[in-house]
Amino acid sequence: MLYDVIIAGAGPVGLFLACELRLAKCSVLVLEQAQDPHSPLKRLPFGLRGLWGQSVEAFYRRGLLEELLSQRVEVGGPGQPKPGPVAPGAKRRGPAGHFAGIAFDHDHIDSSRWTYRLPGPADTQVGGEMEQLERLLTAHALSLGVELLRGRGIDGFEASDEEVSVRAGEQHFRARWLVGCDGGRSTVRKQAGFEFVGTEPE
Repeated sequence: MLYDVIIAGAGPVGLFLACELRLAKCSVLVLEQAQDPHSPLKRLPFGLRGLWGQSVEAFYRRGLLEELLSQRVEVGGPGQPKPGPVAPGAKRRGPAGHFAGIAFDHDHIDSSRWTYRLPGPADTQVGGEMEQLERLLTAHALSLGVELLRGRGIDGFEASDEEVSVRAGEQHFRARWLVGCDGGRSTVRKQAGFEFVGTEPE
């Protein structure tokens, strides 16, 4: 079978992309290296992921936010104030999040720069486990007709002007496009020759 798109990696990014492509009527195969989706590193405390802004809006637009909120882990931990709704025109106070572990405050955000925003829960902050996010997105992807094969990490690929042939163990798969959502040590990125633009972590 010639798929429209093969996605390497069944993390939140790969799964969300797979869902979007299926909504556009593309045939999608997701190949995931890990056989078992469960891992202690995907649960608290290591697997905590904070979502806000555009991530929350993306779940909202696809009708997934309510289910995500029903299973959420409160940001801030026990005894910490929880972020609540903000009145129109009011300014938030306190921690807004972090970038690579560097905390920043709502006072450092100029929201007047974002004058054109769709109505939605942009100010909602959601804490969730990586495993929970993947479970929710996997169920959604499968319901849309995404094919997901676990225990099939990509070993390599060959590309022509018409298609990409992907090797995963003893199996070969064909697609018009291959997307690498397979993490920081991405096989797809390395073999395709895309450089890691940035600074190595210290």
